[in-house]
Amino acid sequence: MFVAIYSTFDNIVEAKRISRKLIAEKLVACVNLVPNVVSIYSWKGKIEESEEIIMWCKTCEEKVENIKSVIEKHHSYDVPAFVVYPIKTGSEAYLQWIIDETKTS
Repeated sequence: MFVAIYSTFDNIVEAKRISRKLIAEKLVACVNLVPNVVSIYSWKGKIEESEEIIMWCKTCEEKVENIKSVIEKHHSYDVPAFVVYPIKTGSEAYLQWIIDETKTS
């Protein structure tokens, strides 16, 4: 099964560093970074607002726990966003590309 993973970061440098690590370790096939997102959220009893970068990763389900470990270990947030969405369908060529790019020899 294929999944998309959502996370957020407070700066592009950290988001790129972690993205490159995930790709280099063949944990994800692709990362999309979406800058300039305004997030409004509750944190420690206060309503906060900040600019963030959204990270979308495409990968295979069996990689999820390793990805979570990398993000939690290298992320600057106390509680980084980490949400996994199933990919129900996609083009055969694209899904095969995900398999090929996350395959370890």
